[in-house]
Formats: sequence, C-alpha cells, structure tokens
Amino acid sequence: MTRLPGLREAVEAAPRGGRELLTVLEELAGRMALAARRTAPGKAVEVYAMLARAGGLPVAVRGGPPPLSPAQYADFAAETIARLESSGFYEEARPLRSALAAGRLPVYDLARSYLLGDTGFVDHVAEEAGAPAWLVRVLAATLAAGAARAVRLLLEEREALPEARGGACPVCGRPLVEGRCGFCGYGEGRSL
Repeated sequence: MTRLPGLREAVEAAPRGGRELLTVLEELAGRMALAARRTAPGKAVEVYAMLARAGGLPVAVRGGPPPLSPAQYADFAAETIARLESSGFYEEARPLRSALAAGRLPVYDLARSYLLGDTGFVDHVAEEAGAPAWLVRVLAATLAAGAARAVRLLLEEREALPEARGGACPVCGRPLVEGRCGFCGYGEGRSL
C-alpha cells in the first residue's frame, strides 16, 4: 500500500497558517468524530467491527466514512470552510462555499477519496469547483480525519479495535509514530 496522506501533509501545502491552521482543523476533526459517533447507524458499527475482525485493509479504508446523512456531511464541510475563511482564506474558499451551496460539492466522496489516498479525485473536484487544489485537499483531509476518528471511536466502544501490524494504523492505514496515529488517534487511548 502506498503512503496515505494525512492532515498535516495537506496543511503543509497551505501558503500560510501553518501550525495555527493545523490546530484549528485538528480540533474540528475531533468534534466531527464525536458528532459522527453519536449518529452513526448501529448496522454501520457492526460492519466496522466485522471488518476489524477480518483484518486485511485498514477498517476506515475498507469500510469508508460513517454512513451519515448528506446534510450532516454538508454541515461538516460548511464548518470546515468557515474555519478556513476565518483563518484568512476567505477569497480562496469562496468557490467551495458556492459549490457547497449549489449542491455540487461531493463531500462524502471527498472524505472517502482522501481516506483511500486518491488525491487525483480531490484535485478534480478542486478544478470543477474553481478552487485551489491545496484548499480542497485541506477540506478533504479534515473530513477524512473526522471520519477516521469516528470509526476509531466506534471500534473502541465495541472493544473491537484491531492490533497494529507492520507500523501502519489498522484503522486508517497511516504510519504509526511510537505506536500512535496522528490522523485518527489510534494508540492515544480513548481520547481525541
């Protein structure tokens, strides 16, 4: 499996903002995860637990983001866009805001693609929306991090969190550093 991109990598491509922007988006991804965990359908939890027992591909990569309503994913995207705007990227984010309002921003697909490492699709969405590719990657990374953290929380609740193998996170597939995943929070206990 190729090295999957994380939130830090997406933020590093931003022309400004750096650590402050990363901190804001990390906090937002954590809040998204808590909201998604509360509203995820029970059947989804069962599927994630089954995928964890089966092994193979990381659970969030194989199972995808939690199956929430399109409105909930749109709300997550709107909040992320608002955070980007308030971080000084108002003009850059305007096309994303317009695409979201017009129903032309495939929010779930952005999160799923980023979990899979398909930044080509993310860049295609940026081109279609007329937004900078780095900005859409930041949006996709934030949504994907929130989704992966929600999957981790759901697995923790079911006591179905798989063991790590080969230095990769069993939830999202990103590399572990000292047994921890900076993307989904694996190995950090029951906290975000």
